Parts: sequence; C-alpha cells; structure tokens
Amino acid sequence: MRIVHALLTVVAVLTAGSPTPPDPGVASDIRAVADELGLPGVAFRVVSEHEVLENVEYGVDGDGAPIDETTPFVWGSVSKSVTAATVYSLAEHRALTLDGSVNSILPESDWILPDDVTIDDLIHHTSGLPHDVTELDVWGRTERALDILPTLDVRAAERGTFRYSSLNYLLLQAIVEKATAEPFADVVARETGVHTADTVAPGHVPFFTFPRRIDTGIDSAGMGYGYLSGSIDELSRYASRQLTAPASDSPDTVPTGSGAAYGYGWYVETLPDGTEMRWHSGAVPGYFTHVALVPERHLAVVFATNRYGELEADALASAARSLVLTRLGMDEPRTAGFGPYEVALIASTTLAVLLAICATRALLGFRTAPGRWAPAHALAALGAAGLLYFSLPALADAPISTLARWAPDIALLFWILLAELVVIAVALGARVLRQWTTAHV
Repeated sequence: MRIVHALLTVVAVLTAGSPTPPDPGVASDIRAVADELGLPGVAFRVVSEHEVLENVEYGVDGDGAPIDETTPFVWGSVSKSVTAATVYSLAEHRALTLDGSVNSILPESDWILPDDVTIDDLIHHTSGLPHDVTELDVWGRTERALDILPTLDVRAAERGTFRYSSLNYLLLQAIVEKATAEPFADVVARETGVHTADTVAPGHVPFFTFPRRIDTGIDSAGMGYGYLSGSIDELSRYASRQLTAPASDSPDTVPTGSGAAYGYGWYVETLPDGTEMRWHSGAVPGYFTHVALVPERHLAVVFATNRYGELEADALASAARSLVLTRLGMDEPRTAGFGPYEVALIASTTLAVLLAICATRALLGFRTAPGRWAPAHALAALGAAGLLYFSLPALADAPISTLARWAPDIALLFWILLAELVVIAVALGARVLRQWTTAHV
C-alpha cells in the first residue's frame, strides 16, 4: 500500500519581500478546513529563520486534552529529511562518505543490496529497493534497525532510477547506528537538534467518515523513515534551521518522474511563478504532518494533525495544496465531491447490503428444494469469496492486518463481505447436497 507522499499542508502569508504578520483571518480559514475534514486536532506554525510569524493550535488530542505547543505528533515521512540531515552531518565530520558503498559500512545488507549501491542512493531512493510495507510499521518494536536487517525478506532491483521506498531510510538508520555505535535518537539530537518524543497520545483514523481513536505505536527500528515524533515547537524549530541548512539547500537532486525532484529527504518543486519549494509530508495511521520550506521567502511552514487514513489522502492533499497556493497568490481548484474513500465506502456498503439480502434468502429457504442454478450460484459465491480474499491485499499492496490500521472500516467491510459470500455458498451447497442425498439414498 502506498502511502501518499504528495500531501501539502501550508498555512502562511508568503510575500515577495520580508515576512510580515499574517492576516488574522488565516486562523479561522484553517479551522474551517479542519472542521470540513473532521480533524480532531491541528497545530501549525509559520516561521522564519529567527521568529514565529503565525501559530495556531486547534482541537484536542486522542486523550481529550487541548492541543498546545507541547502536544507530540508522529512525524511520519517528514522523519526522512531529519535522517538525511543526520547522515549529511556525519559525512561532513567524515564519519562516513556519501558515495561509499552501503555494503562496505553495513556488511549485514550484502544480501539485500548489490555492492554498487551507495549511501547517496539510499538518500535519493535510487537504490532499487521496493516499497515493501510488510517490513514496515511494526508498532512496539524496540530493536534497532541494525538488529532487524537479518530478518528483512527483500531484494533490491537495479539501481539508478527513483523509486520511493521507506526501506532506504531504514537502512540509513542502521548505517548511523553502525557508524556511531550510539542509539539513533541520540545521534539525531546531536547532529540536527531534534529530540524525539518517547510517547504520543492516540491518533485518529476515519471509521465510516468519523474519527476513531487508534493507539498509534512507535517502531524504534523505523525512526529513520517515519517514527520520529515531537511537538509543533520541536518541528517548527527544526524547519526554521533547515531554511539555511546545507543538506536541505543542496542542489543534489534526482528526478522523480512526476514533475518534482528529490533531494536530501525533500521533494523539490518549482511553482508556476518560479518559486522553489522544498517539502515533505508524512503519515502513519492516526497522524499526518507536513513541512514546506521556501528559502527565498525566508519562510517555513509546519502542519500537524492527529487524523489520517490512507483513502482520505487525496482530499487532505488537495485542501492543503489549495491553502499554500492561495497564500502564494495562486489559485488551484480543490478536489470536490466524492473521493476514493467515499466511493470505496459507498460501494462496499451497498454490496454488503445486497449480499446480506442474498444470504438471508439462502438461509430462509434452507428447507426448500434448491433451484436449477443453485450449484452454479454456490460455486460462484465460493469463487467470489476466494477472489476477494486474495485480490484485496494485492490491490492494497498490504496484508489485511495492515489495511485494518490505515482503513479499519474498509477492512471490516471486507470481512463482512467475505462472511456473507461464505454463508451463501455453504447454504446453497448444503441444500444441493441434501437434495442429491435424498435422491440417491
């Protein structure tokens, strides 16, 4: 399952000259977006290199406490830019070399990567590793990334082409742990000033459009790709420093094939007016963050919310992008109407109701003789159940257990549909078997 990485949520007044305080109406605008999208809690800041230009905290966390400047959020893939900055700093201190072979520093990865894959390939997602979510997001895992390398069942394809994969940054975390012999969080704090939070309140995932609490866990082996966490204070201070940080400003980028480039943990996009924006969004079940850097305007914008579901990503991304472009004096229509989440929910619910009717009829007619086509209908229901069981995980690119975290309502409907098809198949099959037994005994 692909996690959507093009989410842009920026709240600011960006002007061509020096930063100025934003219009007071911006806060109400953001609150309107939060209410529209059903976000329980939101925090955002607009900062320059030296000051906070705008600050809004809105709603509550998963424990019901008001969102404030100390409320921790899981940063998701925004963690990647922190990891890249850490590796860049270590390279400056000559603790490692960016063009060095990964396997020369990390022999534990020699069965995962060819010998020509470099640390720079990992940073820019050009190592050839797939985005295999079965190896990611193991909540409650306390081992280091270095410790779990022998358990990874993955192989890299040919290097050289951008292919987004969080496994790249899991390996970067392992490299940091191996090169420094220190805990990853300690190295990050020393090299970037980012201090990750130990715990977070429950986040929220959509459940039939309503926010449902989920005890978002932390994966210690996944801090490098998605499980750093911290408050809006912590994240905005980091973003402010990145406006002038060498790694974030590096021109060393690779094309992604989608109109943007990818640098040291940042997508690099040139807007229609020529403004360059570096950004990355991040999501884990229950949390979403976004950081955008606009160095030529001396502005960084940080957004965090405690609701995220994969099928809602398009709506959130569209609303976020509209906010940032509006404040840049540009206009881009937002996605309106039903999105993928609503379509999937309506289609699945409708099918579940229809199959419930069919299952009820099959059970109520259990004592009557089956129709001529009953055997075919039973086989069709059984075949449909098998197709559903194997096809949905393949389409979602994730096992059902993972889907249940990102979209619990869709996962519930999956099991309901599966049960209904099995009931229909068994009920019709039993009637056919009874008729055959009666006729031949």
